[in-house]
Amino acid sequence: MPADARRIVAQGDLGYLEGARWHRGALWFSDMTRCKINRLSPGELPEVVADVPGRPSGLGFGPDGAPMVVSIDDGRLLRVGSRGLEELADLGSVAFNPNDMAVDREGRAYIGPQGYVFGTDPIGVGLIIRHPDGRIETGGKDLIFPNGIAISGDGRTLVVAESFRAPRTRLTAFTVTDNGALTDQRVFAEFGSPDTEAIDGIGIDSEGAVWAAFPWIGEFRRIREGGEVTDVIRIDPDTATYPDGGTFAVDAVLGGPEMKTLYLLISDTSPERLVNGMDATGRIEAIEVEVAGIRD
Repeated sequence: MPADARRIVAQGDLGYLEGARWHRGALWFSDMTRCKINRLSPGELPEVVADVPGRPSGLGFGPDGAPMVVSIDDGRLLRVGSRGLEELADLGSVAFNPNDMAVDREGRAYIGPQGYVFGTDPIGVGLIIRHPDGRIETGGKDLIFPNGIAISGDGRTLVVAESFRAPRTRLTAFTVTDNGALTDQRVFAEFGSPDTEAIDGIGIDSEGAVWAAFPWIGEFRRIREGGEVTDVIRIDPDTATYPDGGTFAVDAVLGGPEMKTLYLLISDTSPERLVNGMDATGRIEAIEVEVAGIRD
């Protein structure tokens, strides 16, 4: 897609941006650097909805519309209520560094734990499933750093990015049963080495294709099950690649009045800066695409 088709919709006092979700006419996202949840209505400036001292990441919404967020540093699932943050679950006993999340229409939260300390041997993990009644289960197995998570419009397919699986990163898909269990674990698509094609946030469109962010190389790709890439958005042709850092493609979600606006969360940073306090300068761009997203 041509670079001149993109437009900047938010910049300035923004850091490393994650958890992009379109909800009730606005873009919601987590600013991990500034420990805030933000809402961006079209044509307006970002509005801070809540401060999350434990560093917010994955976002979702319950059936009542209340925001839910993963607080990474203290390993908790929180709800943003009328009186502030309310704990829904302490995940510390079942997950090391819970991170991204998708919430289905029934209010089930699917959460991907990091699982291991960077620099040590990766550990395969399952997703955490937090049910609306408070039960906590796991789903899937041997996922290496499950990161971006998305659920199809009919609620029957869940896709998760295995960010650092070696020798090839991948998107992994599951069938979601009526009771929220994950079955039929399968490869949705595979890519290259995690040194170049690590995957971060993902979004899913109305045809079941996935928009995936590849931070090290500054690309967003639309991918069909089986691996066909139909569209590529290159953020900066001159961006530096891992390990030097540069313009990172971090997350993407579809929204807008017709659900055909693709919002791109972008951060200028490096791996070293992220390790040392999530240091980054973020912005949000938008571009119109042909296939619409999923209405909430």
